[in-house]
Amino acid sequence: MKSESGKILIFGGTTEGRTVAERLLAEGVPCTVCVATQYGEEVLQPHPLMTVHSGRLDRVGMTQMMLEGHFSCVIDATHPHAQLVSGEIRAACEQTGLTCLRLQREDADAQSDGSGTAVADSNDLSCVYVNDVEEAGAFLSSRPGRILVTTGSKELVRFTRALGDPSRITARVLPAQESLHACAEAGLAGKQIFAMQGPFGTDMNCALIRHAEASWLLTKQTGAAGGYPEKIEAVRKCGIRAVVVRTPSTENESRETALISGLERTIEKALQYAGIGQQRAGVLSLVGVGVGAQAAGTQQAQEAIASAQVLFGAKSVLDNLTKTWQQAAGRKVIANYDSGSILAYLEEHPEVRNAAVAYSGDSGFYSGASSMLAKLKKEETFKENFEVRVICGISSVSWFAARAGIPWQDWKILSSHGRFCNVTGQVRRNRECFLLVANAADLRQTGALLARAQEQGTLGKLQLIYGYELSRAGEEICPCTPQDLIEITREGLYVLYIRHDDAEKVPVLPGMPDTAFIRGKAPMTSSEIRTLSLCRLGLTAKSVVWDVGAGTGSVSIEAALACPEAKIWSIECKKDALALLAENRAKYSLQNMSIIEGHAPEALIELPVPTHVFIGGSGGEIGSILDFVLARNSRAKVVVNCITSETLAALHAALERLPIRDLQCTQVMVNREEVLGTYHYLRAGNPVFIISFQGEGKTQCEFGRQKSLRGL
Repeated sequence: MKSESGKILIFGGTTEGRTVAERLLAEGVPCTVCVATQYGEEVLQPHPLMTVHSGRLDRVGMTQMMLEGHFSCVIDATHPHAQLVSGEIRAACEQTGLTCLRLQREDADAQSDGSGTAVADSNDLSCVYVNDVEEAGAFLSSRPGRILVTTGSKELVRFTRALGDPSRITARVLPAQESLHACAEAGLAGKQIFAMQGPFGTDMNCALIRHAEASWLLTKQTGAAGGYPEKIEAVRKCGIRAVVVRTPSTENESRETALISGLERTIEKALQYAGIGQQRAGVLSLVGVGVGAQAAGTQQAQEAIASAQVLFGAKSVLDNLTKTWQQAAGRKVIANYDSGSILAYLEEHPEVRNAAVAYSGDSGFYSGASSMLAKLKKEETFKENFEVRVICGISSVSWFAARAGIPWQDWKILSSHGRFCNVTGQVRRNRECFLLVANAADLRQTGALLARAQEQGTLGKLQLIYGYELSRAGEEICPCTPQDLIEITREGLYVLYIRHDDAEKVPVLPGMPDTAFIRGKAPMTSSEIRTLSLCRLGLTAKSVVWDVGAGTGSVSIEAALACPEAKIWSIECKKDALALLAENRAKYSLQNMSIIEGHAPEALIELPVPTHVFIGGSGGEIGSILDFVLARNSRAKVVVNCITSETLAALHAALERLPIRDLQCTQVMVNREEVLGTYHYLRAGNPVFIISFQGEGKTQCEFGRQKSLRGL
């Protein structure tokens, strides 16, 4: 029996998945096989070395399984059309550092004209090729005749909706409760269902076509393993036509995944990863050396460096190692941490069979090891000759927490070392933050930001502790104030702990009063309208927001405060409004809000791609602004506030021609109570239309082509 280190994780539910598992088990390799349904589990033959997980997993579940399972590699043997699942598997492998072997069927047909529309094969008029089941439904909706659907139950509802008439369908599905439930959801009666287990030969397919009185057969390009040749042969014998959903392109997969063509090659590669067959001769260790001193490094890290023929790393890291880690003495030391250069060196020096790359701190905490692992995912040949080991180290977080005597499980971990960090925004919302800084100058700048935010009232009372030269001879753990940080001049390595007890008082929803903003003659979205608009906008943690016609900036301010990791771009052309924008930004010490002077859409050209767009003022250019927004991001979420009839009319005209979905239009009029002498009365505000929608994910050209297809 193989050791746990040889375990293989297989995502199956297909004939190939079962075959791969059986062959690996026969070689004594332990396997965990993931299938989506109970039926998928039932068709697997029990084996003492096999663990079966039944039920669909998302990326989080896959990642957790990979982290806990100690697998040698992952095999993606899911259906060729299961793009979403394959994407989740790839993402989980990237997150965990595991190699993903994607099994590609050798005999899957690749018929395509490249146009993205339904076409007939010029050499075979019995087949029409489409990209997905929605396109198949749209195509068949205008063609008469009954349809035998053999694409399974998962996409049956989508096809039925696109077709528009479920009475035309007879579906062949697996004899499982989940399949029957999908048929019922699609509107199929019992007489329209063949619940059967394959494989199906040509004669059986012919019999089902005749029984269903079908003029069309809907299938997917699945190769011989999916019975595709037998289906097409039956179509020809029965004199009907087939609508074929093309096999999705693997062009993008091949850049991120070890794309293996054929069953035998996949099994061969899996056996190598399990330690059977060709053995890896070399070892490349990615070593987290801890926070500095030898005492702060693990025994495993010291052993990896001691055994390395060549040691790579940043000069600052290597200088410290050669001074304090005696095990590194006498080794060839190369001051280089570029992933591509390191791999090229090892390729050019085959005599090196044991190498290590030293990274400061922990290999998984803002470490260069992450870029090396990403590079290695694309270097299948290199991984055939080297075993890659990732060795963790003691991070500055855990070292500082232990020395300061503060539990760190609730800390918000931040870094301004070589990257943008919205320190004041994060501190405002998080009770405890831990910040990696680049140097003493960065620490001084952070102190100035915190001091200014306190003066403005954006932050309350702060408790600060800085760490200096952790684990080294000059180590200090010092309580301080923002002003103390501004006065630090001593160079060295710093970290900073920030506690802000008032963070628990910060509202989690929008709704700041109008009096919270510096006002002028520039227009401002009132509190009630602003709150509803932001709720409609549905900002996410790392949104990129365009606030077009920002006025005083009330929408930008609330968005920036609510989402400290978001980037807010406030676009305005009027001088008085620009001045107010700057004053309000300074009032709340916002680092994640940028002010852009100019007219939209011209002022938008150089901005990063938006995820969310709020339009409070368009200057009569609403149509061209929306054209530009959806050209930059065809799935952008957009909210528009309209006061004038002209803007509303222009907006409706634009929406008629744009590819959008989830359109909502609400008219809001707010009445506020005011005092008049000894009386109270309601002062009416202007009615405002709040219109929200999302791009459909198509360019206007694609949208027009889809409408043309529906008219066939």
